[in-house]
Amino acid sequence: YKEYASPETRYCPAGVYEIVEENGSPRLKINAANCVHCKTCDIKDPTQNITWICPVCASGPDYGGM
Repeated sequence: YKEYASPETRYCPAGVYEIVEENGSPRLKINAANCVHCKTCDIKDPTQNITWICPVCASGPDYGGM
């Protein structure tokens, strides 16, 4: 947080990552339900500490209406 100011809060198009104040200090909150499976977080993270994996049986999302 101190070095990059949580860039994942800016590059995630779905707002999965959010900084919230907890006891007067910042904490990263992950809203996994918002994820659109674009893999941007895995590609753009400057420290490469986010490893995105396919949900749903390792085959990716299953969109029924498509």
